[in-house]
Amino acid sequence: MQNLDSLPVIIGVGDITDRPEKGQSGHEPMRLIEQAARLADQDAGGGWLAKVDQLYVVPQLTWPYEDLPGLVSETLGIKPMVIPTEGISGDSPVRYLMQAAVAIANGATGTVMICGAEAFGSVKAAAMQRKQPDGWTKVLKAAPMLDGSAYVTKLAARYGLKDPTEVYTLYENATRAAWGKSATEAQNESAELWARYAEVAADNPLAWDRKGHSAAEIATPTSKNRPISYPYPKRMVAQLFVNQGAALIVTSRGAALAAGVPEDKLIYVWSGAGATDIDDFLSRPDFSSCLPMATALQRTLAVNGLQASDLDAMEIYSCFPCIPKLALRALGPVRNEVAPSVTGGLSFFGGPLGDFMSHAITAMVRKLRAGDANTGLLYGNGGYVTKHHAAVLATRPPAKPPQDIDLQAEVDAARGLAPAVLDSYEGPATVESYLVKYDGGGDPQLATIVARTPDGARTVAAIPAGDLRAQALLIEGSREPIGLPGSIALVDGQMRWSFEAADLPPVGAPGSPVLLERRDGYVAVVTLNRPLRMNAVNARLARAVAEIIKVTEADPEIRVVVFASSRPEVFCAGLDLSAMSNPRALQELMAVEGGFAGFVNAVRRKPWIAAVRGQALGGGFELALACELIVAADDSKFGLPEVKRGIIAAAGGVARLPRVLPRNLAAQAILTGEPMAAELLHRHGVINALAPADEVIERAVELARSIAVNAPLAIGESIKLLKSCIDESDAELSRLSMEAGGRLMMSADAREGGQAFMEKRAPVWKGK
Repeated sequence: MQNLDSLPVIIGVGDITDRPEKGQSGHEPMRLIEQAARLADQDAGGGWLAKVDQLYVVPQLTWPYEDLPGLVSETLGIKPMVIPTEGISGDSPVRYLMQAAVAIANGATGTVMICGAEAFGSVKAAAMQRKQPDGWTKVLKAAPMLDGSAYVTKLAARYGLKDPTEVYTLYENATRAAWGKSATEAQNESAELWARYAEVAADNPLAWDRKGHSAAEIATPTSKNRPISYPYPKRMVAQLFVNQGAALIVTSRGAALAAGVPEDKLIYVWSGAGATDIDDFLSRPDFSSCLPMATALQRTLAVNGLQASDLDAMEIYSCFPCIPKLALRALGPVRNEVAPSVTGGLSFFGGPLGDFMSHAITAMVRKLRAGDANTGLLYGNGGYVTKHHAAVLATRPPAKPPQDIDLQAEVDAARGLAPAVLDSYEGPATVESYLVKYDGGGDPQLATIVARTPDGARTVAAIPAGDLRAQALLIEGSREPIGLPGSIALVDGQMRWSFEAADLPPVGAPGSPVLLERRDGYVAVVTLNRPLRMNAVNARLARAVAEIIKVTEADPEIRVVVFASSRPEVFCAGLDLSAMSNPRALQELMAVEGGFAGFVNAVRRKPWIAAVRGQALGGGFELALACELIVAADDSKFGLPEVKRGIIAAAGGVARLPRVLPRNLAAQAILTGEPMAAELLHRHGVINALAPADEVIERAVELARSIAVNAPLAIGESIKLLKSCIDESDAELSRLSMEAGGRLMMSADAREGGQAFMEKRAPVWKGK
């Protein structure tokens, strides 16, 4: 019969979520730990800090302390044995808890405290204010960057597989294909799962985000939920920029009761298990399963005599949806009423790196004490789906003393053969998984294929930035890319991927920056599709427009094109002002054939009709003016605000507007930069027709059909003559406009105008 008094119990828990006022520095990690530790001591009844024999401090990245455990001990006035820890890993608090529990049960130690904190929220706020956090402990070296290059192989880093947001999507995409789910089905599963985490966070006063987002809000990309790495938008990834700390105190049941801790506050630590995968994720057997995770979870249940249906509460690690989706499948059926989290998860509660599971432990203790559950499972994941540890907490004593089972030998023996990894390869291959990472504007920034060669070796290859059709194939969702064949070629020392031509989607397919839809009646609708940047023009969008023009010009089934927008409130916001501070990006944009947006000076024999809803300002108005006809929403606005940014409407606006609008009105619009109502422009013949906003595109299509019924050769010749009559001096005007625009682009005022606009402040002009 076991000695109940030797069983390890959690007696005190403390958490702190620090939200400093804007402009103020929050608490540094050491202070967050101090507050959490004192709260844990208070929760246990007081006097326990002095009894701590062993101290675990979860490694942190926020601030480069020389000796954080020593600083914590000094600040708290304690002298425990500091247990060495190393490396940031999400499983570590569960692992430390099990190490402490076994040591207590064996009589090797009496009282243990586990604590940790991160304060990247304060570091980010200080960086935005271009300063160091006020009053923090002085350190000898700079705070580290959040960069995973040091944790992966050179091959992985070279092809952009270095940070968690880049690596975890390999598992997400591979599991989707392995489970036979469509892109929509897989994303819906993730969003519905994440909505359950968000619901828990909404009721947790310690959670960073308590808004309780719906599945639709989680899955839908917006400016506040921008895409990060396909298929994950921001709300599906861990929220690292938080200020959070936690602490818990563990001792024996006998010591707790002797000190007067009420028995109903004791939470028993049952057994746990852990295992680690191959450190180099490119050397693992596959990305559609995780043997160490499944083994750790299943063995933890088994050693505790439990099934998944016995669990009343869980914290399933949630840095990205692929992890709980894998874990829940490994566990087996869980009761519907049991949420996957007691905190709200890393996206909504907050993701203080390796310390998150400390908060999960404290939250689980509170839930069990409150009588809302009797048995709870903790599962932590660390590294790149690398380290896995699970444990059970309960309100009642376990049937036998806790064990912490090391499953490594068992997992290593059962693991499949690792493939050879090739640093260099040319030839045929098949897609095993892939990464598409987005920039801040929602554009694919990087596309990487993880591929298998015919003999089973694994390698990686990049998709060139200009290969829009290959990018669209990976993200448009109508076809599963995994399993498709392709080829790899060495170009300037880089392995580059090409799909077979027959597998590529057509130009303008979903997932492209410009969409092409063929309608009946010889009409096509071309839609600007850069919604997170209000269709602002960058080089990628301009190249796509230029490509679309070539397609429409070459297709005899297209006689008239309607030019529309994916956003009802804006046609096109003009030049992407982020390019103003990036000379390379601006140079790429200027080099695109066809002038601004690949359109305003493009050679076209077919008429285009701008279908304008919302605002068409700056370059957006210039695109509309370059079309042959305009149909607009009756509440839409047009304008050339470039002078407010220190530049001019050099893409044809200054040249074309006086041709279609009375000179004085044109001068007023150009020189004031103020917008004009659609009704005014319609009255003066600039706009052909007005319609309610929700009817604009269809009215434009009707107008297009009325043109398309006529003889295509006659239409082509008519367009040619119209252009020669109206735009005969376009070449010279374009040259003068571009020269003037180029001079202004290089001015200090232009830089100030763009910066002031993005910072939402009045510009300070220097006249130079």
